[in-house]
Amino acid sequence: MKIRILSKYSDQGISDGECFWEEKQNQLGTVEKTTSFSGNLLIEFQKDWSIFVERILAQNPKKEEFWEKLDKKSDNLEQIVFGKTTPIWRTPGFVGKIQILVDPEFSPIPWEVLKTKQGYLFQDPNFKRGIRIQTNEKEMIKKSNVALIICNPVKSNLEHTVNEECATLYPILEKKLPLRILKQNHLTKIRFIEEMNSVKYLHYAGHTEKNGIPLFNEQFLSMNEISSRSFSHLDLVFFNSCYSSFDSKNQSGLTTSFLKAGAKEVIGFLYPVETNLAKEIGISFWKHFLDSKNAEKSLNKIRNQLLKGSGREIITAISLVQFSTTSKIGNSKRILSLVFGILSILFFLFLSKSSNEKQEIDTTKTMEERLEKKLVQKEKTKSSLPKETKENFRTKDPLFQKIQNLSHKEFKKQAILFLETKHALLDESHKREILESILSEDSSEEKMFYEFKTRSGF
Repeated sequence: MKIRILSKYSDQGISDGECFWEEKQNQLGTVEKTTSFSGNLLIEFQKDWSIFVERILAQNPKKEEFWEKLDKKSDNLEQIVFGKTTPIWRTPGFVGKIQILVDPEFSPIPWEVLKTKQGYLFQDPNFKRGIRIQTNEKEMIKKSNVALIICNPVKSNLEHTVNEECATLYPILEKKLPLRILKQNHLTKIRFIEEMNSVKYLHYAGHTEKNGIPLFNEQFLSMNEISSRSFSHLDLVFFNSCYSSFDSKNQSGLTTSFLKAGAKEVIGFLYPVETNLAKEIGISFWKHFLDSKNAEKSLNKIRNQLLKGSGREIITAISLVQFSTTSKIGNSKRILSLVFGILSILFFLFLSKSSNEKQEIDTTKTMEERLEKKLVQKEKTKSSLPKETKENFRTKDPLFQKIQNLSHKEFKKQAILFLETKHALLDESHKREILESILSEDSSEEKMFYEFKTRSGF
């Protein structure tokens, strides 16, 4: 089951967020359900959660006390987003995987603390977190199997644990993969991009900030400088640092930036992580991953171990998140296979029908003659259609003309698809109203496209 959580910030701030999901109902098929919520209230929850995390890390309460506090936070989050509606995954009969897809600005919310019928989402091995973004599709010609370790403590209080983490990881990775290491005093923007262009795996140990990565000699690598690159050759990125998966309304975080750049899987932390704990997690992850080649299973092992500990370990398990992108190539292959299968069945049925007709009507006629006759009839039918075709109608539609004048190809394609596709919540007039209001704005096409995605749900 996919739950889509969209941000639609309104001027009034009354209902500026929506949550969509589909439920299977007996004899009725699939029904889409939705709840509206206050984005402002959700942001307030996020701020409160941030304070809660800092207190847990500082005080390290016992498990009983921690679970009691977490229970209240979970109920509060469910009330904000779902109100009187009981999520289907909380019902006793629910079976299946759950994936929450959120807009980047709602990414820092700890959706993992929502309750299920048996516990919390972060305790469910079938739970996945996703993010609603566009990724760079450019593929690198050269493929490599190289791993890169970046050691960048920045702060003096992190130097010991970060250097220890890198020193421990180096021989572990070197046994299985070609390996390079980039240390703080050599970490410049140019070296960072240069090394990133030729590796398959990246492990970052050190300090990061919500708006980027501090580098040697007072340089700074921003989120935009990452997201504008093409890192589609990166199969796995692990940013073992505080706030590495934190996004906000105004800017993308590190995790989102690498996903936008095309990285396949990215792991990071939503909130701060204690430095010794981060070191142990980083080392354990790569040990498990090199054996299994499965990031999801490796993280589950680490989380299960953390959940046995105190409040500090449990809050760290909740904060440790993984994002992955769906391969469009893989989807294309599946679609082509499905289409090919359907066409094969139709062709078989057509041949069977043609064979019966041949025996009943005229055994002397060949299949080619009948096909030719059907094609002629089809052309006659076409010629009898009114001249005012759908295409001619489009050319006279002012809204369609505006869409055609867009230079942003993806925006143009999605806008046309939005108009032509039946929507569960919006009728034809509403869809046109949304597009007309967006296209009438005096802003960039990139900004209009973002507003279109958030308002349309596409």
